[in-house]
Amino acid sequence: MKKITLVLLAVIISAAASAQKGKITAAETFIKEGAFDKAKEAIEEAIVNPKSMGLAKTYYVKGELCLGAFDSGDPKFMGLYPDILMEAYNNFEKAAQIDPKLKNRFIQENLYALLSNSLLNDAIAKFNDKDFKGAMQSFERNVMVSASDMYVGLVDTLVIFNAGLAAYNAELYNEAIAHFRTCTISGTEDTKPYIFISDSYLKMKDTLNAEAALIEGVNAYPDTLDIILQATQFYLDANNSTKAFEFVHKAMEKDPGNYILYLVEGSLFMKMEDYPKAIEALKASLERKPDQFESNYNIGLCYVSIANTMLNEANLIADNKEYELAKAKAFEEMKKAVPFFLDAEKANPTSLATLEFLREIYLKLKMMPEFEAYKAKVENL
Repeated sequence: MKKITLVLLAVIISAAASAQKGKITAAETFIKEGAFDKAKEAIEEAIVNPKSMGLAKTYYVKGELCLGAFDSGDPKFMGLYPDILMEAYNNFEKAAQIDPKLKNRFIQENLYALLSNSLLNDAIAKFNDKDFKGAMQSFERNVMVSASDMYVGLVDTLVIFNAGLAAYNAELYNEAIAHFRTCTISGTEDTKPYIFISDSYLKMKDTLNAEAALIEGVNAYPDTLDIILQATQFYLDANNSTKAFEFVHKAMEKDPGNYILYLVEGSLFMKMEDYPKAIEALKASLERKPDQFESNYNIGLCYVSIANTMLNEANLIADNKEYELAKAKAFEEMKKAVPFFLDAEKANPTSLATLEFLREIYLKLKMMPEFEAYKAKVENL
C-alpha cells in the first residue's frame, strides 16, 4: 500500500510539473499567434509557480514575449510591461544565467541583434517625438546590448553619436560630452563631436574647455572647413578679433569662393573701425554673390561711418570756407553709400534700417523728391 502511495505521489508531482511546463508551451503558442496578452497571463503563472520559476525556458519565453509585443507596433501590446524592451533584455539575461548553454541559441537565433534593432527603432521614435532623454537611454541600451557576447556583430559607433545628440538636445551636457568624447576616439563623424563638445561646454559657461575642444578638433582635422568656421565663430563671439582673423583666413584658403568668409572678414574690420579695409573685404564678398543684402548694407554703413567722422572733424574747423569744403567732402563720401543701400533694399525691401538710412542721406544731401519718397516708404512700412 505504501508503495502504491509513493507511485501515486510521483504521478501527482509529475502532473503538476507538466501543468506548469504546459503554461510555458501555451505562452509560446500565443506568441506565435500574436495573442501577447494571453501569452503574458500564461507566462506570469509559470514565473510565480515554484515548479517552473527556476526554469531557464520560462525567462527565455518571457523575453520573446516582450520583444514580440514591442515589435507588433500595437500600443496595447507594447504597454504590457512598463519598460518592455528592458524587460526582454533582463529575462534573456536571466535565462542565460540559469542555463549558460542557451547562449548558443541566442547567437543562432540572433535574438540580441533583434533586440538591439528594436531599441534603435524605439530611440528614433522617441527622438522624433522630442523625448530626447528617453531617446538617449534607448540609444545607450542599444550600445549595451550590442556589446554583449551574445550579439552577432559590432557596436555601431554612429549610435553612440546619436546618444550624444539626444543628450545634447535634452540639455544633459555632461552625458553628451561623454558620448561625443567616445566618438572622437573612434573617429565617428569626424569634426562634429568636437563641435558639439565645445558647444556643450559653452552651454555650461565653460569657455576654456569649449575653446580647447575646438582647437583639438582643428588639430585633428586641419583641412576640414566646418571646424575652422566654428572656431571663427567662437572667437567672433568672444570678441577676439586676432584669433577670429586667423581662423577666417584659414577658412578662405580652404574655400576661397565662399562669400560669407569675406563678409565675416569685413565685419571684423568694421568692429575695428577700419572702414576702408572693411569695404575692400565686403566688395570681395559681393564679387562672389552680388545680390546679397548683408554686404551691400554693411558697405553703405561703412561709407556713412566714414562720412560722419569727416563731419565731426569738419565741425571743429573755425574757418567757415574751410568748414564748407570739409562738409562737402563728407557728403561726397556719404553719396557713395547710396547705390549699396539701394541694392540692399532690392535684396530685402522690408529692411527698415536700410530705408531710414536712405531717407536721412537724401535729406542731408538736400535731394528732396528722393527724401519724400523714402519718408513715405518708412511710414508705410
